[in-house]
Amino acid sequence: MRKGVWVILLLGVCCHSCGLGNKKVQEEKPFGPTGIPKELRANPEVDGGDAGTAAPEVSVALASHPEADDIMWTDPDRVEEDLPELKKLLAGPKREVWLKSENEAKRIAMREGKCVLIWFTDSVRSPICKRLSEELFGVAEFGDWARDNTVRLIVDQSALMARGEKYDNEVSAQEYVEQMKKKYRAIGTPQVVMLSPQGEVLGRYRGYNKGQAEFFWGQLKHAVNVGRSGYDEWMKKLEKQGYRRWEGPDGRTLVARLVAYHQGQMVMVEPDGNRFRTKESSLSKQDQAWVAAEKKKRGIP
Repeated sequence: MRKGVWVILLLGVCCHSCGLGNKKVQEEKPFGPTGIPKELRANPEVDGGDAGTAAPEVSVALASHPEADDIMWTDPDRVEEDLPELKKLLAGPKREVWLKSENEAKRIAMREGKCVLIWFTDSVRSPICKRLSEELFGVAEFGDWARDNTVRLIVDQSALMARGEKYDNEVSAQEYVEQMKKKYRAIGTPQVVMLSPQGEVLGRYRGYNKGQAEFFWGQLKHAVNVGRSGYDEWMKKLEKQGYRRWEGPDGRTLVARLVAYHQGQMVMVEPDGNRFRTKESSLSKQDQAWVAAEKKKRGIP
């Protein structure tokens, strides 16, 4: 047998043993069951993408409150009638998929323990933004994941063409877009900024390349995992201050502490200082049981 034939045969054996000759398509996701790129699992990329940087220490400005046990249980003057009701807060109208209010998005995120996904885009004039929408943000599977794990906020440069529309703090569309771009150092579009439920920047992702959807999504999943871990630690600190999670009839939740109670009337406050009221009878069965136990400790009928 000629020498050239032997070389061909040997190459064929090597290719088969190394898997190079196997044309079977891998059906598994490229990043495994987590969907997170391997390099991000061990070395979190935080606020700029430097591998090996540790997750930011979670900090949020809390309103000044009394100690956990210092609740006004019998003072009717503390039950403020002009406050919004908990029932309305927890059973509000169905919200849009992409919110336009930063204040609303951050408050929902804190209440539900979800990260905020801010998308800086130019939906009309940017072909790259349209590609990101078609390949990822507009895909049903991503939508299901994002609904369960994030609060989505859009900052659309094309909104500058809208006339008369008002945004947070009653500013114009142009003022709002410019304020958001400056606040989050968003240069160009598309850019995605991920915030923890407490409002800390977890990561910035600039630009998008065709076919990059799986990797881009993996980065967002990683940011959510980092944000969830930080939120759990934050909740432990809040629980020591008397905060707990309250649940509405439709499953919506918020974090607050009871600060006043009188004959079934209650006043609560969220970590950012937002106050509201409710009736004991309007609470879920689980929440009513908690209130009953607290009343029993204090000998309140």
